[in-house]
Amino acid sequence: MMIHSHSRHMTFGAKVAPRKARKSAWIKFILAAVLTVGSWQVGSSVYLLAKAHLAQYLIADAWQETLADGQPHPPWSWADTHPVARLNFPTLTETTYVLEGASGRNMAFGPVHTQSSGMPGTPISTVISAHNDSHFSFLGQLKLTDVIQIETLDGAYSYRVSDIRVVDSDQHQISINQRDELILTTCYPFNALQTGGNLRYQVTAKRL
Repeated sequence: MMIHSHSRHMTFGAKVAPRKARKSAWIKFILAAVLTVGSWQVGSSVYLLAKAHLAQYLIADAWQETLADGQPHPPWSWADTHPVARLNFPTLTETTYVLEGASGRNMAFGPVHTQSSGMPGTPISTVISAHNDSHFSFLGQLKLTDVIQIETLDGAYSYRVSDIRVVDSDQHQISINQRDELILTTCYPFNALQTGGNLRYQVTAKRL
């Protein structure tokens, strides 16, 4: 009886892996479908928010592939961008993935890295932006001295928040400085009824 029971257990275990693989494939298919259809719902904030958060699953998978082989991987077949970093906010238990290229199209799917800025580990400011109703909705909860962690292909880096301010983008552009710092920006105020104003919430963090 014990041998028979063990045999049944091994047979069940052998079926688990294929089932998980099929489930993962279906999840990716569904997410990709959500991202590529529903254009008639472009005006729906619910659809836009769902698309923004679901996209992060595909971006996370693409980032793992990049870490494995060191090559850029678009998160879906028609994407003209790829993930370049993973942001972690320990005090807020928030994690998000950063796409290359600060275009409005890319920002619909996640935080974006300004190509003219630097990357962590280089002596030039790294600028990352995202929408305040999705991937940077929590940015206003950061406090001075909070730590921000960022993972890139070159390694993992930690920064401490040193400055938080609201700036008028019509009068002041982001200053890209000759130092290793992280600048995160989003629209302000949070939870505004209308978007696209000129105010920006800017968080600056210095390398530890």
